[in-house]
Amino acid sequence: MDIKFEIEPIFKIEFFKIKCIKFKQKKLAIEKILKSYPETFFFNFYSNRNNVNITEELKQIFKDELKLISTKFNNKISVQRAWSVTYNKGHYHLPHNHGSHGYAAILYLRMKKNSPKTTYIQPWNNEKDKSVLYTPNVEEGDIMIVPQFLTHYTEPNKISFKKRIISFDFII
Repeated sequence: MDIKFEIEPIFKIEFFKIKCIKFKQKKLAIEKILKSYPETFFFNFYSNRNNVNITEELKQIFKDELKLISTKFNNKISVQRAWSVTYNKGHYHLPHNHGSHGYAAILYLRMKKNSPKTTYIQPWNNEKDKSVLYTPNVEEGDIMIVPQFLTHYTEPNKISFKKRIISFDFII
């Protein structure tokens, strides 16, 4: 008896990675702006997430990238909020997500090759080990964009270099 079957994934979660345009110039402009928005210590890292004014200034710097993102999604996007996070040696971020709809983006503003990268957790169980982790290969100037519901974290920073990111959430 011949049994016919098909195997293919039912769902797929896409991510979008782009290189920041004119990154060296934008990095200087961003770091200048961030001096006006000091970070405070949260559980295991420093952030200025609760300062709403930073969003408008960062939208101006990222206008080229935001246009590219709009083109990718073939629709206008609306940035809801933006903030920075700094990880000193030993600092990390517990698993979390940014909500149930929209997208979350991370610009790797300041990092070295051995700085910890963001790890994403597959939102369904794997039959073998019950979880699947994905850590994309990113470097300074890269922007990762994923659905907001995707849980992610950062392992402890094992080096003395202060890793810094810019996060922003947006909807289409």
